[in-house]
Amino acid sequence: MNSIKNLKNLISGFVRLLTIVLISGLIVGTHLGGQNIWLQLAFLAPILLVAISAIGLELKKLSLASHLVLLITSFLSAGRQFVLAVTSFNFSTFSFDMTFSLELIINLIIFVYLALMILSFILSKEGKFNLASSDVLTAAMIAFVFFFFRDGFSGAVLKILPPLIALGFGSKLFAVVLLLAGVIDVPFRFLDILFNGNLLDQPLSYFLFTAIAIYLIIGAVKATLKYLKS
Repeated sequence: MNSIKNLKNLISGFVRLLTIVLISGLIVGTHLGGQNIWLQLAFLAPILLVAISAIGLELKKLSLASHLVLLITSFLSAGRQFVLAVTSFNFSTFSFDMTFSLELIINLIIFVYLALMILSFILSKEGKFNLASSDVLTAAMIAFVFFFFRDGFSGAVLKILPPLIALGFGSKLFAVVLLLAGVIDVPFRFLDILFNGNLLDQPLSYFLFTAIAIYLIIGAVKATLKYLKS
């Protein structure tokens, strides 16, 4: 346990920052290509905002928040996927039903690194988490209600955790950026339907959720500019 606790001391701040930059670059790179321009932007924009937030949090010396954001947004399922691959061994064919791809191995390595670093920071009791009442917390609660009705409870939790983590560790700016990441895909998906689909085929709920998402985007952009200036 002490070896895990001391892990953060064995890796310098510069190496941690470089690692976060490389991991962020990797997740952005995996979302490039293969779609029309609007769907490409819909997939890429949220990931870019998450990457910017993770790097920004690390630069602000909020390493625990940075590692948590990357783990929750991009690598939470990597450990599970590896276990499923290992346990997919079929005795009748004497082979694995799931393929051990390079991507699977890389994601597992990143998952283990992030998890161990998070444990190291937690065991060292580094960083104080405090969700004090604020305009950003209120906005996050409003966003949670929106995510709940649009994506369900589990989807809402996964969407709201990263901004709450950033906010709890003291960064309103990156909390707002991460809130923005949860809805920034909406206008691009709307444009895809407008130019490549049939807008009139969409149900009333689609237009309602799109209108609310655009309202949240405008508020998040204004708040981001506000915190950038302060």
